[in-house]
Amino acid sequence: MSETSLRRFAVGKALVVGALLVLAAPGAAYANTVSVTVRTPGATLGPTTIDSSISTSAHCAGGLVSGGGIDQATGTGAGVNGNHVLGTEPSSDGSAEYTGSTGVVGTDVAYWIAKGGSGGQVNSSFSTTPYGVCFTSNLINHTQVVMNKVNAPTTATTPGLVTATCPAGTALLGGGALVTPGNTGNFKAIASFPTFTTPLTTSERRPLRTERPTPTPGAPSDGTTAPTPATRPTPTRSAAVAASMSAASP
Repeated sequence: MSETSLRRFAVGKALVVGALLVLAAPGAAYANTVSVTVRTPGATLGPTTIDSSISTSAHCAGGLVSGGGIDQATGTGAGVNGNHVLGTEPSSDGSAEYTGSTGVVGTDVAYWIAKGGSGGQVNSSFSTTPYGVCFTSNLINHTQVVMNKVNAPTTATTPGLVTATCPAGTALLGGGALVTPGNTGNFKAIASFPTFTTPLTTSERRPLRTERPTPTPGAPSDGTTAPTPATRPTPTRSAAVAASMSAASP
């Protein structure tokens, strides 16, 4: 994105934080009851000045948060591309952020934060809306927040990458990201996505049919056969979520 703006890139001072939510599920073989809702307080206007940020949160009252998201309004006319995603992340109280020591940093959280930041331009229509995915379950009673961080990127127009990994014996629920500081022009989150710590093995991949099957007795007249559903083995390794961030100079 090319702009004649006041955006700045601070080399070596950017922090990328990746956070994920995990659950420890016992091996019981009985039915589970789950209720899922999406909560939002609505939009919060801002930022109203350049190189600044706003923070707002969704609260899962009576349940736990399993993930969340962010929506931003940019308006029309000048400055519309100045509204950036700085964070979409779990929180213990709706304002506190996990930026200190890495590893398991929280348990049973019920808030999801959305952070928006401006670059070198602002628009009066800027706003940020948080969404929390809330759940209650008779099997899943506790969750953990796992965080990792890295100082990156250190070169303009390049991305930085950080991965937070689920502890052994847990399963991934959702993930998010945060970039700090929130007043560094073009610095912004560009992706948060799940990944495996190691590639899937051949046996864990669903096979693809590459040839037309041979007709069998009782098959349709066009020679096709109904495909047999393939079962994809459940990997035994822990899953992880990665957050990829980028900062670009004007």
